[in-house]
Amino acid sequence: MLLLRLQARLRDKTIIAGVIVQQNDAPGGSDACQWSPSLARDSGQGQDAGDEVTKQVGSVSFRLYDRVCEGKATTYYWIPEISTEQIARSAASVVYDLIPAPFGEFAPPARQGLINIGTWFWVEPTVWQPKSVTAWVPTPEGPVSVTTTATPTKLVFHPGDGFRGTGDKDCVGPGSRWTEIIGDHLPSPCMYTYRHSSAVNSSGLFSASLSIIWRVAWRSSTGASGTLPNVSTGSSHQMNIREFQALVTS
Repeated sequence: MLLLRLQARLRDKTIIAGVIVQQNDAPGGSDACQWSPSLARDSGQGQDAGDEVTKQVGSVSFRLYDRVCEGKATTYYWIPEISTEQIARSAASVVYDLIPAPFGEFAPPARQGLINIGTWFWVEPTVWQPKSVTAWVPTPEGPVSVTTTATPTKLVFHPGDGFRGTGDKDCVGPGSRWTEIIGDHLPSPCMYTYRHSSAVNSSGLFSASLSIIWRVAWRSSTGASGTLPNVSTGSSHQMNIREFQALVTS
């Protein structure tokens, strides 16, 4: 038995659609079946009026198709008319929901920082994983699928010390977890050194943040590919940076 089932839902005026196919069920997949745009019919005369049948759902246009298979009754399917990039954006709207916000970790801890001692920052490696979603739609030539993937590319620390600091610090990868064996003087690619105490602020803290930059790209079953704007996810951190003073006597 031939089975074609279209699954679709609207999200932010974009369509996410999928077709579940069972061997040669796809539009155009069976030699015994022919697909053609449905034409409006004059109910009084039983003749085609000549205009193709379409409808609009949000920002997506649909066209009605006839599927005529030998020895079977004609069946009808609404097929969305969207580009591969539109399908990619539909998949991206789901990908964005899957991207986690980073929970940053620091050594020394955020509330126990010291000037002139490098502050290591990192996120758990489990956060540093690509997120992919595939959306697909039927066409008379067969289903077209597009997979959109968000890949973490860069970890960015915004130290919050303004003109007193050296600006944002970024690194590739999730950073390395600090351990006591490393000590206080070995460098990390994901490290920032404060030069001033946070006591210069009335709150006694620097308002910092840690962000992950995600590259968003898509690839279609037709071979087409492209990119969408980068996405940034972040978390806020209040940094208490202290200054130790020592009195040396002889």
